Amino acid sequence: MPGWTRLVIAYGIAVLIGGIATTILSTQVVLQYLVNAGAGMPLNVRLDATLTDLAGFAPTLILLTAIGYLIAFPVARLISRQLGALRTFGYVLSGFVTIMVMIYAIELFYQTVLASTITPIGSGRDLWGLLIIGIGGALGGWVFALLAKPGR
Repeated sequence: MPGWTRLVIAYGIAVLIGGIATTILSTQVVLQYLVNAGAGMPLNVRLDATLTDLAGFAPTLILLTAIGYLIAFPVARLISRQLGALRTFGYVLSGFVTIMVMIYAIELFYQTVLASTITPIGSGRDLWGLLIIGIGGALGGWVFALLAKPGR
């Protein structure tokens, strides 16, 4: 398979996995905030909320992840060529940072353009939530590193 075809397929799979994983983690972080506030959260409610977010929130998050990865992955490639052995780590880190930057950009948009004080993505309200949802982006980066590896 030509190198560019492998890269396009790897990118598409990474975007889907990263976006879906970030959606699931985001849902669980928000539900845990509710548990911490005293709400009961049975498994069926968690599952229903997750499926609802996968249907409603995931398409937008996948699109934003696709845009973020289009910027982050080429940068990771350039840097990893200079560093050599840290190729996989570079893509994992770039996926993680993609989610952080995306959340920050959304917050900034809401504050400056819409003059709003709400937090549009509840899981990004605090550092722990951001770190947890960043794992979804990191997973996408790891998948890309694995699938886009030359010689596969």
